[in-house]
Parts: sequence; structure tokens; C-alpha cells
Amino acid sequence: MYSLLFLYLLFSSLFVLALYRTFFHPLHKYPGPILAALTNWYEVYYNIVKGGGLIAEIERLHKLHGPVIRIGPNTLHFNYRQAYHDIYTYGSTLVKDHEFYSAMGAHARQGSLIFCDPEVAKQRRGLLQPLFSRKAVMSLEYTIQQKVSLLTVLKSNYNSPSATVSMAVAYRALTMDIITSYCFAESPNTLESPGFSHPVLKGTHESITKLWFERHFPFLVGFAFYGPPTLISWLLPSYLRMLKLGWERQIDSLINNPETLSMAEHETVFHHLLEPKDQERPSRSSLVDEAFVLVGAGSDTVGNACHIGTFYALKYPSINKKLKEELEEVWIDKDRPMSYTILEKLPYLTAFIKEVLQFSMGVVHPLPRVVGPSTPEIGGFKIPSGTTVGMSVMYLHMNPEVFPDPYTFNPDRWLVEDTNQIMFDLAPFSKGPRICLAWCELYLIFGNIFRRLDLQLLITEDT
Repeated sequence: MYSLLFLYLLFSSLFVLALYRTFFHPLHKYPGPILAALTNWYEVYYNIVKGGGLIAEIERLHKLHGPVIRIGPNTLHFNYRQAYHDIYTYGSTLVKDHEFYSAMGAHARQGSLIFCDPEVAKQRRGLLQPLFSRKAVMSLEYTIQQKVSLLTVLKSNYNSPSATVSMAVAYRALTMDIITSYCFAESPNTLESPGFSHPVLKGTHESITKLWFERHFPFLVGFAFYGPPTLISWLLPSYLRMLKLGWERQIDSLINNPETLSMAEHETVFHHLLEPKDQERPSRSSLVDEAFVLVGAGSDTVGNACHIGTFYALKYPSINKKLKEELEEVWIDKDRPMSYTILEKLPYLTAFIKEVLQFSMGVVHPLPRVVGPSTPEIGGFKIPSGTTVGMSVMYLHMNPEVFPDPYTFNPDRWLVEDTNQIMFDLAPFSKGPRICLAWCELYLIFGNIFRRLDLQLLITEDT
């Protein structure tokens, strides 16, 4: 009797909810699949069952329905440039979607990735921003040069036609060592691991493949971190390795022996986090979580950009030739390091890097923001307060009105007299200020790779 009543009430509630979302919800006038309007499981299906296929589905929906589509019960997606700039420029009037960011950052709940309160985010940003300024990066140039020089051992280890190496893995080893050196003044030395097979690299790769499960089932991460060790190893072995291999140990060492900071070769991120000037020091848990955020973001984005850039430079001999000729002209002795300040003045190398950043978009999944009561129009539409909105950066970078023939890799597009508009629409690191560390890494890595090495592209079925 009671079970039947419960089922009746349950199905009645679901029916009323479906009716409301379909015909009476504030977003009911926006086009999109009926299933997307009814349930968030529409996104779950494409992200997990279709292996991250939401972006492809969004593209299909825009072709069918136009520039604004409904992709969730309370979510809109846009596909034109003005909407992107509106969504990601209005600051505190549009805040991060807490549900999305707390899930994506479930492994680092006290890291800046998931700070949705603008004031809290501003405080942490105030601690970190000086470390990513041009001045701070210039002081790190020697360390970056040292790490890049280690990568050039490819010349001695892979110098025969039959010797091959995955540059994707090699670049991630390089960027991992750079960002960990910047955080802690020491690194796991993944570059020196035979075949770049260091467990940290494997762990990072495994964690990325599990992001969709973390996004939609964040409670699994809670089980993994706070359950028994056997459960941790079974659910998220990559996180176990990463924790054991260093983040907690290094942070505990810095907390217990703060004098070691003064002995570091260069200023680190944790100089500022452990000894903040105008606010209380973050907790140990927050420091560990921040390490996850910084190392994950700092290694993957630049490593991916280097991989994409190298592929296109080797695919098109004319691009490779121009890069080498420009570098040879200013870099006479290739066995001596070339400074970042000289490399950043080279016009073709600069154009090449900007084109690389257009193609390597970082996070292509739309980063959701929640409309506030004072949010102005978004792309010409007055969106109801409380609505979640987003736009994949893919639609910004592949906009033919700004980037003619956008799917053709063409550094020459950046050599025109006025690049203000296309620079405004270049957002590989979202709409925040450009990260000087990433730019410095790209100049030094590409400069050394194309001046000191002679790489050839191995064509395989996966290429």
C-alpha cells in the first residue's frame, strides 16, 4: 500500500517536473533536444558513453537550431564571439557554476580551480599573480633553459631512422618538470626517466582519462581520498601515485622547514603561499590542493601546445624551413642558450606560436557561468538570472569571420600589419590575463627544438 503510494507520488512529481521544464521553464523558448530540457543525463550520456562527445553534439545542435541552444534543463550554449566575450568578461556578475567546478575539482576541493566566490578567488589570485608576472618568469628563465636542454638529449638517444619517440609524452615530461620546479624548487625529474615512463606522467594521464567520471560522479573521489588504501588504489590509482610521489611530502617539508625556502635557487609559488603578506596562510589541505591545480594545469596546456606545434611544423616543410632559417640567423652558436628576450622578438616564431595557441585551445568543454541579477545582455539576449551559460572556446578560435580558413594551420595570418582583432579573440587560457610562464616556455621550447634538433614526422595510422 505505502510502496504503491510512494511510486505514485514519485512518478507524479517526475511528470510535473517534466511538464514544467518543457513548457513553463524560463528557457522553454530556446531550441534544443527535449531530453536535454528534461534532464542533465543528456550531458552525462555524451561525456561518458560517447567518450567526451558533448562538443560534437553541441556543434550538431547549433547547425540545426542556430546560435543559442538549450543543452540542459537550466543551461544555454552560445556559438558566436560577442557572447563569449560577454560571458567571460563580466566578472562578478557572472560567477562560476559551483556544481560543475566542485565536481571537476573534487580531487582538489580547496584549490583555486573551484573557488566560485569572486572575493575568495580574488584573494588567492592576489597571492599567485605576482609569481606569473613577466618579472617573476624572467627570474625563472635559467631553470627553464636547464630543463629544455635536457630534452635535447633526444638528439643522442634517438638519432637513427628506426628510433622513434612520442613527442606528446616528452613534452609533458618537460612541462611537468618545469612547473614542479616553479612550485617547489625541485622536480620529479621525469625527463630523466627512460622512455619518459615516470609514474607521475602515467598518473597524470590516467587522471585526465577519468575526468568525466569525476565530473558526473564526484562522490567517487571522496571515497578514493578518505576510504581505506585498497579502495583508493582500486578507484583512482593515479592519484595515489601522485600523492605518494611527492605533493604532500614536499609541502610538509616546506611547512616544517620554512628556512629551506631561502635556500631555493629561485623564488617559488610556495614562497608566496606559505608566507602571504596581507592574509592568513592557506591550510595544509589547501596547499596540497593548490599543488594539484597548478601542476595539472601547468603541465598539460603547454605540453599539448608543444605537441600540436611540432606536428604542424613537421607536416608542412615550408613552415619548418622558415622557423629554422629565422632561428639560424640570430642564433649562430646553437650549443649556447638563446635568451627569451631575443626569441620573443622573432616575427615568424611569434606568429607560429600564436597559431599554435589558436589550435591548442586548452579546455574545449564550455566553462559554465551563472547569470546574476545585474548581468548585462549576453550576445544581445537578456538571460534570466540563475541561468547557466557557457561557450566552448572552439567557436571563438575557429570563427571564419576572424580567422579566415580557420582549420588550416597558417602562421602567416599573424604577420599582417594589424592583429588587434585576432589577438582579442585568442583565448587559449580563457579570458584571464595571459600567463607569462606559458609564453616563456613556448618560446624557449620551440626555439631549442627547431634550432638544435632535426626531427622527422613518423606517419602512422593514428597520425
